[in-house]
Amino acid sequence: MADDRYYQKRNPEKEPLEGVVGKYLTSTASNDNELSVSNLAYTKPEATLQPKAYLIVFSGGTEREKNYFYLIKHNTLLYPDIKVDFFAEPNFEKGGKPLITSFAIGKVNEYRESASVDNPDSYWLLTDVDHFEQFLAEMKTECDKNGIELIISNSCFEVWLYYAEKADKCLGFEIPDDKNKISSAFKTWADTQIKGGLKPRKAILMIEQNIANARANYSEKNGFPTLFSTQMFYLAEKMLPYVKDGNEKILGEKNSRRK
Repeated sequence: MADDRYYQKRNPEKEPLEGVVGKYLTSTASNDNELSVSNLAYTKPEATLQPKAYLIVFSGGTEREKNYFYLIKHNTLLYPDIKVDFFAEPNFEKGGKPLITSFAIGKVNEYRESASVDNPDSYWLLTDVDHFEQFLAEMKTECDKNGIELIISNSCFEVWLYYAEKADKCLGFEIPDDKNKISSAFKTWADTQIKGGLKPRKAILMIEQNIANARANYSEKNGFPTLFSTQMFYLAEKMLPYVKDGNEKILGEKNSRRK
């Protein structure tokens, strides 16, 4: 069966907002690239709530894609209206086709057994173009048949993270002659273009400018994004109404600490 779509509401008197925010702004690295949620205080469950938006996200990537949803996943107090379940499947079928599509279809069928009619779940599959370009049309067809939104980044998810802080269309990146090396080369280059490197755990706090930058630089051919284009803004626009208040509280606390 799918994960429980409910979560426990925490008692705000025992876990004050300021304390929670402070912990999320604690860095685990000297370059302030990541956030830590260690040592959160235990609080007795007060009530059981159902989020207004329940997103089930699948990805062939296991690290930065997962970390993008980190703040939401680990802080239901600041983000009570949204719940995200994330699943990664990095393996491949014989012939190189990613297993993530068939994995996602199976999981979606499980989730639908307990889905709310009044507040239905939404299903998203994140993929890079990378080495998978020949499989994208088939993946799109399979996702459409099963009610899954396929979100493609060209060449990789890191293009989305780049647009969290940069408005230009990856100017200065030298495209390798071997297109199979574009993704790995871009990841290395993008980390040098942003102070402290790409920040998957913090990117959600910049979601509005992330959407604006990615949308402004988006283009596609035959229905698929061209190089340096990502469809992640479609998913982010779905998330925005449910994360905006939490983001503002975290950023407000962060700004007050700087004064």
